[in-house]
Amino acid sequence: MKFKTIILTGLAGIALTACTTAPKIPQLETGVLQEVENLDVYPDTTNNKAKLTKFFDKCVIEFTGNLAAGKSVEQWSFKGLTLMSGGAATFAKDGTSTAQNFDLNAPEVKKNFLALRNNFHKDALAQCD
Repeated sequence: MKFKTIILTGLAGIALTACTTAPKIPQLETGVLQEVENLDVYPDTTNNKAKLTKFFDKCVIEFTGNLAAGKSVEQWSFKGLTLMSGGAATFAKDGTSTAQNFDLNAPEVKKNFLALRNNFHKDALAQCD
């Protein structure tokens, strides 16, 4: 009987230690740094907004705007001054949708990203380094 109690106590101690020393899983999203609305963008959109979100390894700008033909959503990920990815999805009023990845080396794509990024305060962007 005493042997059983010792074994069970030892196993419970090991299980408790394993639970308390397990590695912490980093949070993927650390929070929204800033949101801006009614941006002057091309093509013209209404009710548009952009949100700058900090993740543990990058920042993401999500732009949403209403076009005459539907809704457009763009996502740009970057760290510091390095653009990592960009793409857009368009949702038409007829229920269809299209998506595309941006060519990050295209001058027009870089120009659009910089114009969008410049809408955020420098203190918010500094947290993306």
